[in-house]
Amino acid sequence: MNKLFLDVGNSRVKIALVSKGGYEVLPAVELSNFLTGEGFDHLLKGKKIEAVYIASVTSHENLERLKLFVQDKCRLFPIILTAQTSACGLVSGYQDFHQLGDDRWMAMQGAIGFYKEPLIVISAGTAMTVDAVMDGKHLGGFIVPGLDSLRASLAMDTAALSVVEDVDSEDVIPGLLAKNTETAILGGTLYMTVAYLNTIIADLNTQLKTSFKIILTGGNAKQLSVLIDGQSEVIPDLILQGMVNIEESVKK
Repeated sequence: MNKLFLDVGNSRVKIALVSKGGYEVLPAVELSNFLTGEGFDHLLKGKKIEAVYIASVTSHENLERLKLFVQDKCRLFPIILTAQTSACGLVSGYQDFHQLGDDRWMAMQGAIGFYKEPLIVISAGTAMTVDAVMDGKHLGGFIVPGLDSLRASLAMDTAALSVVEDVDSEDVIPGLLAKNTETAILGGTLYMTVAYLNTIIADLNTQLKTSFKIILTGGNAKQLSVLIDGQSEVIPDLILQGMVNIEESVKK
């Protein structure tokens, strides 16, 4: 049985194909391209899909378009995976669990599938989310602008600056000040974001008298991980892993 898992973000769709005895992460697709069906058949290489699971943070309009697309292509109704009060040994820390982003819930589910110790789960995308998990409980979290959003906002509000798109953030060398505007923006926003994360990590370690393991995912995870204080790991398909864990627990 071939099952398709779709992690639908604000700009991209991450995809995993699960078959008997196999788990394969397929190339991510731009959301706008995915909604037009571009390359979908080529991506699946003729495999018949018998179940589709979606976790989404995109708009209601895009989600409805996506559901119609899946119905047309796969001849089935997709199953939408959402945050719950509790599942797979994790209890939501939100007063109203409906308000917790489905992507955050799935990322935490993916993380506890790998590790049982206290965890801080960071999803570094368009928005950056930070969630703490300890003893099977979600302690709560934060939402702030992601690196790309910070850089775009800086360019929007400052007439003399432009959005940095062509400079790789890995060109920012830790410990060195920038010598041009592009790397000044890249480095400044990077260090500001990492300082924020390291402060949260230190405060939580002190407050709860523990040592959190840091799990990062999302497009900017790798850039952040090299400057994070403490033991950290980047898991690019963390949300997809969480979705699979949820589906398997329901199946059992």
